Amino acid sequence: MKFSIRHPALYWSLFFIVACAAPVVWTDSYYRHLLVLFGIFAILALSLDIIVGYLGELTLGHAAFFATGAYVSALLATNFELPFWVTLPIAGLAAGCLGVLVGIPSFRLKGPYFAIVTLSFAQIIGLIITNWISITRGPMGITKIPAPKVDLPFLPPIEFNTELSYYYIVLALVCASIFVTRTLIASRTGRAIIAIRENDALAKSIGIDVYRYKIVAFGIGTALAGVSGAAYAHYVRVVTPHLADLYYMSNALIMVVVGGAGSITGALLGSFVFTVVPESLRIVGDARGIIFGVVLLLTIIYLPDGISHAIKMFFRKTQKVDETVEQKTSCA
Repeated sequence: MKFSIRHPALYWSLFFIVACAAPVVWTDSYYRHLLVLFGIFAILALSLDIIVGYLGELTLGHAAFFATGAYVSALLATNFELPFWVTLPIAGLAAGCLGVLVGIPSFRLKGPYFAIVTLSFAQIIGLIITNWISITRGPMGITKIPAPKVDLPFLPPIEFNTELSYYYIVLALVCASIFVTRTLIASRTGRAIIAIRENDALAKSIGIDVYRYKIVAFGIGTALAGVSGAAYAHYVRVVTPHLADLYYMSNALIMVVVGGAGSITGALLGSFVFTVVPESLRIVGDARGIIFGVVLLLTIIYLPDGISHAIKMFFRKTQKVDETVEQKTSCA
């Protein structure tokens, strides 16, 4: 079998093998820490890509659902002593339900108005987290969030409190997120969502319920954001109101745009670049922020469709050249 873009299973198999081997090759705890962050941000980027890349709606309040997932999981774990395996899906469900509630009135609006509404919602969530001190502890945040643990009969409990052990939990969540996204886009619902992105008026004219499918896509995307927030909370073991800030929203949006909107590979590449490149520029000291900003600017200017699209076009051109050479050789 040739190494061709026509065989996506080959790429995903290679990705899984490399991802499993990465923390074994990079034994330094700091590099493993970066790998964990890469995985968490990859889930966040995938969740935003469903809304921005596939649905075609710009949201500026995605950090609110990230923070919701983090706080729901943290509160359930610290106040009710529920295990991570229970709080994680509840956090995703809570963020998804909140996304549906926000989407029901918000999708009555179009264009910049929808983006403004989601931004306002993120500010509201930030204010609630900051001022509801009796529940969220306000600016002090929630600390001593327990690490995931597995209790086996007749054996000591297994606690995932190191970078290496937690990395494989995050990797499993990344693979699950990729599966959910691929299954969604390949389904009838996904085809309807893409049709809405291309031309919502035309999609409505052929019988697609534009309003309902937008809410479905928004609910799934926000649910994945909640999962990434819960994974982040149990890794850093502390959550604060800053999780709802525009910082995390802008980070996720940069990952999607730089990697390539409407592409699973793009979301992964964008999160990897955003996580690894700034750390690799630490050798230049305070200038790393400027250099990273210039790199992002040049990427947006010269690769407007994202890194994944540029890589895909490169492989297509290479494949066409190989096929042309083979045809000439056979004719000769």
